Amino acid sequence: MAVLRVAFRLPDARRLVFVSDYGLRGGRLLEGDRVLIDAPTTEALEGGASGRFDTGVLTLQARDPDDVRLLLDGAEISREDRLRAPITRSAWIHAFLALGGSLFGFIASWLYVRRAGLASDPWALKMALHMAAWHLLLVLALFPLSVLGQRIGIRIVQGTSLLFFCIHAGIAAANTGPAFDGPWIALFNGASGLAFLCAAIYGSRAYADMDPLR
Repeated sequence: MAVLRVAFRLPDARRLVFVSDYGLRGGRLLEGDRVLIDAPTTEALEGGASGRFDTGVLTLQARDPDDVRLLLDGAEISREDRLRAPITRSAWIHAFLALGGSLFGFIASWLYVRRAGLASDPWALKMALHMAAWHLLLVLALFPLSVLGQRIGIRIVQGTSLLFFCIHAGIAAANTGPAFDGPWIALFNGASGLAFLCAAIYGSRAYADMDPLR
């Protein structure tokens, strides 16, 4: 059976790890290689197993894989996967960089609408609607992900931003000719791609700042 690992962080940032299987047929609480609590049966885990620690008494209780609790002298210890960092200034900057990429994309989309009207080009109108729809989706997804999604949200925004940098760089390169508003479409697609590239790069700073253990 697959191994279940649940990590906890003490107030002094030390890391304790509960190791069991998903059937909870016994388990151990470890600090590194040191065994702090050894609960050999399901009953021992459900009832709560205790052990001495250098700062008090630890109590481990596990009723199911999603309900594993660790207490130190009666005070619950935070699970590592549930720690949340306060929103940092860098997270807001990261969100606005991604938003800037979409704003330039909306301008490029409007220029495609203009081209469709001037040149009676149905492909340009299709491109405008496609681009506007994608950027509306990005505004609704990337901004809250960067601000509220913690570190995993920032990583998702970074990956998406890198993808849209490549897309907009390609669209900009394809519009450098003399077609209706071609240079302007190239300019705003290039600006959109640049903003997304900045979001992809700056995201590493935001990711580091959003470490809940800092």
